[in-house]
Amino acid sequence: MENDEKAIEELLDMYESASEMYTGAIMRIDLSSGKIIYSENLKQITGIGKHELPENLNELLGLIKEEDVQKIIDKVNSSEYEAEWTLKVSLKSNREGFNTFDLIGKKKRRNGKDVLYVLVRNPQKNFGLMSPDTFFPKEVIDNSPQAIVITDKNNKVVRVNKAFLKMTGYTLDEVIGKDPHFWASNMHDKSFYEQMWQELKSKGFWSGRIIDRKKNGEVIFLYSNFFEIKGYNNEVIGYMAINTDITNRVKKEEEITRVLKHDSLTGLPNIKGLSERIEDVLQKNTEEKKFAILVVKIDELHELIDLYGLETMNRVIKEVAKKIIEIVDKKYFVSVISKHEFALFGCFEDVDELENFAANLLNNLSKPFQILGERIFLKIRIGVSNYPLDSTNPEGLINQAKIALKDSEKKSINFYSTELSKIFVFEKKVEDEIYLALENKGLLMYFQPQIDTNSMNVIGAEALIRMRKSDGSILSPNEFLDIAKKKQLMDRIDHFVLEETIKSSGVINESLNKNVRIFFNVSKSFFERENFLYNIESMLHKYNLNPSYLGIELTEDLFIEDFYSAQKKIKALKEIGLKIALDDFGTGFSSLSYLNKLDIDKIKIDKSFIDNILHDKTSQRLVSSIISMSKSLGFEVIAEGVESEGQLLFLQEEGCYEVQGYYFSKPLSFDQFRLFLKKERINI
Repeated sequence: MENDEKAIEELLDMYESASEMYTGAIMRIDLSSGKIIYSENLKQITGIGKHELPENLNELLGLIKEEDVQKIIDKVNSSEYEAEWTLKVSLKSNREGFNTFDLIGKKKRRNGKDVLYVLVRNPQKNFGLMSPDTFFPKEVIDNSPQAIVITDKNNKVVRVNKAFLKMTGYTLDEVIGKDPHFWASNMHDKSFYEQMWQELKSKGFWSGRIIDRKKNGEVIFLYSNFFEIKGYNNEVIGYMAINTDITNRVKKEEEITRVLKHDSLTGLPNIKGLSERIEDVLQKNTEEKKFAILVVKIDELHELIDLYGLETMNRVIKEVAKKIIEIVDKKYFVSVISKHEFALFGCFEDVDELENFAANLLNNLSKPFQILGERIFLKIRIGVSNYPLDSTNPEGLINQAKIALKDSEKKSINFYSTELSKIFVFEKKVEDEIYLALENKGLLMYFQPQIDTNSMNVIGAEALIRMRKSDGSILSPNEFLDIAKKKQLMDRIDHFVLEETIKSSGVINESLNKNVRIFFNVSKSFFERENFLYNIESMLHKYNLNPSYLGIELTEDLFIEDFYSAQKKIKALKEIGLKIALDDFGTGFSSLSYLNKLDIDKIKIDKSFIDNILHDKTSQRLVSSIISMSKSLGFEVIAEGVESEGQLLFLQEEGCYEVQGYYFSKPLSFDQFRLFLKKERINI
């Protein structure tokens, strides 16, 4: 890939120089090696014989009159970059002796090297106007691993390279003179091409994914850089497309994306798949139909797992999924939105029909399931919301059905209503506890060790927040952070997490003479603040902490709304010295194509994918793919939620040696973590 990028950059650099410096023959001189490459028309413009064309700077100087040589040397040695200069020099040709030529030059810095671009023009003859097929050096075009197509101003092919012919299966005679639409896949509509040409003409270039077709009919996915070739007076004389075959990458992306939209245990769509389905149906709802969401929850699942075992209960959940599919008979879209919750989405005529359907569902799911000789009874509760009465968007419908579910403890089926005071009273109590914790130092930081299983040493930790209530009990993050976000209290909590992590990291690493990097988490609102980077830098300065002791875990949802802003902040964090981990990988909405564009260090495999890797082949394939992909992209990889020896062995066999989870340690208080670090080697 690196060589591909350099080939593209070389072509674009030469194009840029020609466009900026009018037209003529182009020479590109690598000042570190002296090597020269030039456009095909240099011989035509100068009259230099084919075998006398200079291959390096010394040979070029040998063709220039002695009194003009120093002028060139001065420009070569100049420290000015991007400054255009013009010289008149006498250049020897085998036809007419010495002739005077205009040299228009510009020195640039590329990949750590000085490069000189020189435009050679004959002021006596109109040889400066080039056709698009002679615009770029034949050597660069033909040897490029990218599939290159050059057309004239009427978009008829005048030149392709070997890589293009190999990729498409066409011969040269079959494509020369044709419009590139000749090999189009017909998988893009008219508006796609209209938008592409509009952008090309307004900006001078277009880049993006495009789907074409080989000669044998096989579809290929390309990433194309498509730009105008401009000649004299800035007139468009042709077009050039530099294409990269990304078919294999796209197919892998599509497979992983498909898996990420489905529950690994049941194969049913997950909450992302459900949300997309609701969005699609509601957008097409032109008949003002009514729709319902029913969230079906298996109560006390953890207790049932303790009683019957994980394997047995996984079978039960699969049977529940089958039973629901049988009952709905394709009238409802069935999905899984958590380990113990199913969600059904479909159309209904009236409330009586909806109530009868929910009652029938409850009745059937309350019957015992016969699994491995056990008769297992499930406690089922159902929460219902409907469109358009309760909400008009997917998130609202799902959330309100879950609110109804929370209020269904006294009766097994409950419809959402605005009078669910129990929920609001609960939230108010938690909100009050958060305020008390902020005022009375009730927030606590715990640390879960991260282990290198090759050396069995602690290499880091994740800082996790807890809250001590007024009655002394401890709340985990999922019991109060959502309410804190809703009540806009996360800024104060994030500041606490940042300061406590930095302070604790300094004490741990300096007092114990350790090199342990502690990762902390931040909320989306904190990350998006303008003073986000300043907060981190000022806190590092306050406690005089070496940034190499600090890392940050970012979730995929931080990149959705403003990817480029997030990209800049991540780059700045790296420059400060922090290590960046992508947390909960695979559970968010970020495109996999973003990974190459983000300056992250580590991929963190989410616990939900680790839970089933011993019994579920889909989970195994997905985890293996994530590990393989991470390594191929140069990322470190760590798995969280490792709770058994079997899970650990699977990860080690797949090449993942950094882990975090209860198999080694639960989250520890500061003092407990210090004691844990004093161990020379972790024993299991």
